[in-house]
Parts: sequence; structure tokens; C-alpha cells
Amino acid sequence: MSIMANKKAQYGAPTGSYGESLIPLVLILILGIFIAGKLGYIQLNSLPVVGSLFPAPYINVIVIGHASPQLEYYLKSESYRFAGINYMGYVPQEAVVPGTLNKFDIIILQGSTICDRTARRTITDRVKAGGKLMVIGDACTRVNDDPNALGWDIGIGLLGDVMPVTYGGVLMHEATGQSRIYAEGKFRIIAPDHPMFNGIKNSQFSGTLTNVYPTANANVLAYIETYMGKPTSPATFGILESQGFLSGKTIYFAFDPGTQTGREMLQNTLLYLKGAKG
Repeated sequence: MSIMANKKAQYGAPTGSYGESLIPLVLILILGIFIAGKLGYIQLNSLPVVGSLFPAPYINVIVIGHASPQLEYYLKSESYRFAGINYMGYVPQEAVVPGTLNKFDIIILQGSTICDRTARRTITDRVKAGGKLMVIGDACTRVNDDPNALGWDIGIGLLGDVMPVTYGGVLMHEATGQSRIYAEGKFRIIAPDHPMFNGIKNSQFSGTLTNVYPTANANVLAYIETYMGKPTSPATFGILESQGFLSGKTIYFAFDPGTQTGREMLQNTLLYLKGAKG
């Protein structure tokens, strides 16, 4: 009996030692995952219970021109910081030269109609290299060396290459009519399943409304249903995104999203842009 007991003990010993040897490996793996999460190499902030221990990955956002007070208020808010949106302030278009935009995930154009050709080329190259762009209203529709020219597609191979819209009211890059008006209105979402509109319904806006037309690579997400209390006719486009690029992405707003009721849509847009492809 004692011989059999000894044999059983001998057979059982490897199993116990094997299990014990795994414990340090598991602890090392857990520690590695924890460190990677803290450093932002992997995203763990959405996990239940332990997610609060890990920061959301930062999305570095820069404005070229000047953000509207409402837009800047949202970008600086605590809820945006908690979501990982890191507002880096604004720079004048004169300061935009090759290399200055490489560290920014999302570029917002607002508040300055003039962008010189160097700034336009730099922005375009960043988007083509995988950067994300948001254009609001008539930002960057003029160049400083040709005051009569209008539009994002001035020149060859410039900003128009990455835009989902063309500027309205122009012919051969010269003004033929009114391209922007002040309006209070309402937009209608026609892509309700898009991540930008998660929890968002058709809503109101106010401020300047810019007249644009979709390009061949555009995906229309919302149009202007009414402004100044009247239905729009012909169709007026409100929110569009580019499609078909390899990695970069542009979203266009014909109105200031800072004036839209609620801050969720702008936050959704920035979070979507960070991971959007083509």
C-alpha cells in the first residue's frame, strides 16, 4: 500500500509544479497588459470595472484659423478631455508649412477664408498621408495672391483633391452669386446609422450657412431641411464626408457644428474621424 501511495504522489507532483510554474508567466502577462494600457498602446478604457484605471488614447486636434467661441468651448470641455480629445489650440494659416501638422490627428479649418498655397499644400499632403480633416463653412476658399479666385480647388493638386464638396456660387473660380448667408435652420440626417449621429436626432443650427455641391467622392450625411423658417429649394447640403481615399478622411460642415443643439455630434465626429479609413 505504501508503495502505491508513493507512486501516486510521484505521478501527482509534476501536475502541481507545472501549474505553479504558470503563475509567474500569467502575472507577467497581466503586468504587461496593464503597462501597455497605461501607456496607451492598447485601449482598455472601455472595459467594465477596470476601464476607469486607463486613460482614453489622446486625439490631438488643431484649428487652423480661429475656432468659433461655441466650438472652442466644446473642444476645451471636461467631457471632451475625458473622451481623449486633446485640443491643442489654433494657429494662423501663415504658420502652416511642411512638417508642422505631422503630430496632429485631426485638423479643423474654421474662421479664416484665406489659406495661402503653402498652407493648402501642407494640409492636403497631411490628409493624403492619413491625417483627418474637418472643414467648416467657407474656410480656406481664397488665396492671398489672387483676390478674385474662390474655391478649394484653386490650382492643381491642392485642397480640392481631398474635399467632398465644391464651393457654390462660382464659375471658373470667380463669384457668380451669393455663396453664404446668415441663417437659423434645421438639418435632416439621411445616414442615421453613421457613428457621427449616435444618439443624435435632426437638430437646429444658427449662423453662417455656406452653399456647396457634392463631388464625385462625397457621401452626403445630412442636408438642410429649413432655414429662416422656410423649406430649402433647391437642395442645400449640410454635412458630407469624403470616401475612396486610402487612409485620410475629410468631413465638411456647411454650418458651424458648435451652434448645433448639444455637444454630442461634434464629439462623435472627432472620435469617428480618428479611426475612419478612406
